[in-house]
Amino acid sequence: MLFVFSTEGDAIKVYVRVRPPSEGTVLADGDHGLCLSVLSSNTIRLHSKPEPKIFTFDDVADMDTTQESVFSSVAKNIVESCMNGYNGTIFAYGQTGSGKTFTMMGPPDSDNFTHNLRGVIPRSFEYLFFLIEREKEKAGTGKSFLCKCSFIEIYNEQIFDLLDSASAGLFLREHITKGVFVVGAVEQVLTSAAEAYQVLTMGWRNRRVASTSMNRESSRSHAVFTITVESMEKNNEVMNIRSSQLNLVDLAGSERQKDTHTEGVRLKVSGEILQFLFC
Repeated sequence: MLFVFSTEGDAIKVYVRVRPPSEGTVLADGDHGLCLSVLSSNTIRLHSKPEPKIFTFDDVADMDTTQESVFSSVAKNIVESCMNGYNGTIFAYGQTGSGKTFTMMGPPDSDNFTHNLRGVIPRSFEYLFFLIEREKEKAGTGKSFLCKCSFIEIYNEQIFDLLDSASAGLFLREHITKGVFVVGAVEQVLTSAAEAYQVLTMGWRNRRVASTSMNRESSRSHAVFTITVESMEKNNEVMNIRSSQLNLVDLAGSERQKDTHTEGVRLKVSGEILQFLFC
């Protein structure tokens, strides 16, 4: 089971996506062998003992829900709000192998930007630049946009720039007008969804991975891809500038240490991942 969180302004919404059983998994009693069942579009029943428990969320996606439907439910309104000047964040949380990266990015080893199963992040790129082009057509030359992106990784309580593999650890700062930002992080100008995906792919190759007994490619870090959208519009000799950020996050796996058989340095890293999530 995967939890997807989205924030828009002060509102936080929680979406749950149920992953289908892995290939080759045999259920002893049909669907009754599953650990949970979806009761409605926002309710699930956990088949716990001695009594089952019912949980309610903002939205529940069952095993047959498409990637397009997940994007529409989770991210579409956030991207639209970003165009209106509001900051938004989308991140997936769950155990390694629960489908976080599949939901956020799409299937591995494929052209996720055009693949039918591409995830929330590529679809957000497409929709954002679709909205920008639509706004430019409506406003003509009176309105212009500037999009920039950064891609950082938080690993072992340190911040690294995924767009500059040679950079050392970066520092987090807070400014009265800029808000919270990472000092020295590379910002790259974007003009299209395809460019955004190229930058994302370049940074993804630099991401630190370590094997666990649950998933050999389990990421041991948080990855934060941020798009800053600035719009400039002239109105009666007054230039109006609006800026907002869209943060797209892929978190480290949240599995229990006894399930992964981690030890030594990797056990320490796992503990710090959990500590960071609490912070």
